[in-house]
Amino acid sequence: MGIEDSDAMTRIEDPATERTPTAGLDASLAGIWALAWPTMAAMGAATFVRFTDFAMVGDLGSAALAGVGLGGQVYWLVESAALLVPTGLAAILARGVGSGDEALVDQSFRQSLLLGSLISILSMLPLFPLTRWSIGIYGVEDAVIDLGADYLWWRLWGTWPLALGFVFASGLRAAGDVRTPLYIGLVTNVVNVFLNWVLIYGKLGAPALGVAGSAMASTIAMFVQLALFAWLWSRERLVIPARSRDGRPIEIGWSADVDMFGRLTRIGTPAAVESGLFQIGLLFFQRIMSLFGTDAIAAYNVGAQVLAFSFIPGIGFATAAATLVGQQLGARELSAATRSGWRSAAGSIGAMTAFGALLVASAEPISSVFTNDPEVIALTVDFIWILGIAHPLIAIEFAIGGALRGAGDTLFPMISVFVGLLCIRLPLAAGLAVVLDAPVQWVWCALIADYLVKAVMLSLRFRGGRWQRRDV
Repeated sequence: MGIEDSDAMTRIEDPATERTPTAGLDASLAGIWALAWPTMAAMGAATFVRFTDFAMVGDLGSAALAGVGLGGQVYWLVESAALLVPTGLAAILARGVGSGDEALVDQSFRQSLLLGSLISILSMLPLFPLTRWSIGIYGVEDAVIDLGADYLWWRLWGTWPLALGFVFASGLRAAGDVRTPLYIGLVTNVVNVFLNWVLIYGKLGAPALGVAGSAMASTIAMFVQLALFAWLWSRERLVIPARSRDGRPIEIGWSADVDMFGRLTRIGTPAAVESGLFQIGLLFFQRIMSLFGTDAIAAYNVGAQVLAFSFIPGIGFATAAATLVGQQLGARELSAATRSGWRSAAGSIGAMTAFGALLVASAEPISSVFTNDPEVIALTVDFIWILGIAHPLIAIEFAIGGALRGAGDTLFPMISVFVGLLCIRLPLAAGLAVVLDAPVQWVWCALIADYLVKAVMLSLRFRGGRWQRRDV
């Protein structure tokens, strides 16, 4: 029986039906697509919001673009810590669904809410007094530091609701419900864009807050998202129940469970470290690009926002691979798990290559949405073309990395990021920029080598099959 989104939606819409998530073991392309497309749509909507943020802030000049880009880079370090719990939850809860272990599903989810709250608070508090310093280490101009610090300070307030939103979305997707996170994400994104318009430009009587207003809008939207998830859960509208079948509160899970904390941490820590290493690598990469001036930094950040659209299919197939591999391992369907991983990779390569080609073809008009500066536009177009070449390799990283994480094998994707980013991309980029005095376009070409190494490493790991014996 395949995972059918209609089944999950029936449980959401009718609380009288059985709420316990059931395993779906469809490894066909149709089953993979059924899981992938709602995640693509959700990520597309979220990416559109970031696109809109940059487009609106772009009216304030290249310094504002660079400030938002760098503030976002630092904030993503905090998000890296927030990914620890959802990654561990996805692997454990999917196994519980696949094996029919209702207690494991309930306990892992509730403990994730507790641990996610603790980690998010501890990760954001130390950064409040360090906002200016953290932007300044990029070596940018004072105007960029001021704007980036303001942006980061206001974004930090949204860390807790963001982390718990990740937990809800990850748990639901691992249980096979990929549509509820989509619907809530759409509502949240509408709120975010509306508040951007109000707070950046000073509409409806609000002050024009510029870059800070963009950050405030994102933070408020995160609280709205968490409130929607919590309300649906309390009303028994989610596939993961809040109460037992007889209507009483489920007693397991709310007291801190050290053993479950340990399991979540053991699986999720490599993913959080991976994300942290990636952001640290980007920090140093941005530091190298600061040698080329503010226009180059602004172009890189604009190009990254544009290309984020082409990453959406990869994220969707990664989610599908993680869900199916986790559930199929729980049901001991090892061959189906393997097929899910490779088929997800094939779908990811096809979709990302096509989407990337479309963006490359329209690179100049899209770049013009963000800025009127001809130098920034020209550099952005160059960056989009260069990274477009790497899209098939990035697709493999997404899908196979997702399959390994769904199996609980989160350490190897972390190792691949360390090797590709810190051992290949950064040394190559630094050598080109500092030793050879090459133009910034050659520095950006170092990304292709990075993604090639990671694609090969992950493919060989998945082919080896050790992930099938991973205990979560």
